[in-house]
Order: sequence, then structure tokens, then C-alpha cells
Amino acid sequence: MSSEEAKILAELKKSLEDKVVQLQRELDLTKQLVKLVDESLTKLSFKPAVELTATEEKPLERTAEPKVLITSRDRKTLGAMYIGEDYVRIEPSPEYQFDVNTSPFKQFFIDRVLEDMKNKDRKAAESGALSPDKVMDYQITTDGNILKEILVKNVTDERRIRELRSSIRWTLERMLEKMKTSKT
Repeated sequence: MSSEEAKILAELKKSLEDKVVQLQRELDLTKQLVKLVDESLTKLSFKPAVELTATEEKPLERTAEPKVLITSRDRKTLGAMYIGEDYVRIEPSPEYQFDVNTSPFKQFFIDRVLEDMKNKDRKAAESGALSPDKVMDYQITTDGNILKEILVKNVTDERRIRELRSSIRWTLERMLEKMKTSKT
């Protein structure tokens, strides 16, 4: 190798090292800019940029849900319970217009069944026995005052599913009885 070639290689090496230093500076500056933007977003929206750019939750896949009928003692179909991987979805029978203001829907089913389950999960999460994102939650869908759907999320325990089924059956039966007596 001639001294001329060695000189060219040394210059090339120096040029490459300078380029690495320049790119490292650019990378550091870019990281600082990302941090500043994230801090600004946090101040504006209280959400990190990752959460803002995340896609919306997909609606629950409803094609493969096992369906369990909710029937009264006299074999009337009060509704259906669909059991998903980590949720239960309850749809009252459209034949009956269940008003959410009819007792014992709120007093028993929401306050004593759903809220009790949710509070137990919250306490378990606070003690570290349950991950906070696994705390049971629910959503009631209505059309005016008419109950359309109850979605109970983070339910995987068979015991809880049985409790939900028996509780909603009892609740809908009582509501139906009250609806019949109020019509007479």
C-alpha cells in the first residue's frame, strides 16, 4: 500500500468519524425535541403522545360468543348472556321493555352486584393481588330509559359469570313482575 493510499484512507476514516459525531449530535437533539413535544402534550392533554396516536379500541368481536339464555321460572326468555374471553354481554329480550328505573335494577343489580364486584377488584388491585387493568368494569346501554345492553368487562372467573347470570335473571324477573302489576 502506497503512502498516497494510506493518506486517502486516513482522510476517509477521519471523515467517517466526523460524520458519526455529527449524526450522534443530531440524534441527541432529536431525542430532546421528542421529550419537549411529549412534555407539551402532557401539559395540554394529560396523555402521553403514545396514547394519543394509539388506535381506538376495537369493538368486541361478537361472532364467537357462546350464548346462554336467561329464562324465568315459567320458561319465558328474559334475555341472553353472551360470554366472551374476558367479558360478559347481556341483552334483555326486546319483547319486554325493561325500564332501568324499575326496581330492583339499580338498587340490587348495579349497586349490590356490579359495584360490589368492582369494589372487590379495586381493593385487590390496591393490595397488588390484581393488576389495575384487570379491575372489573361495566357499561349500561339504554335507549331513553329502556335497557338495551349490559357489558361487564374483565370477567373471567366462572363463579362470577354464574353470579351475574343468576343475579340478572332474578332482577329481570322482579322487574317483569313489577311491569305487569303496574299495567293492571
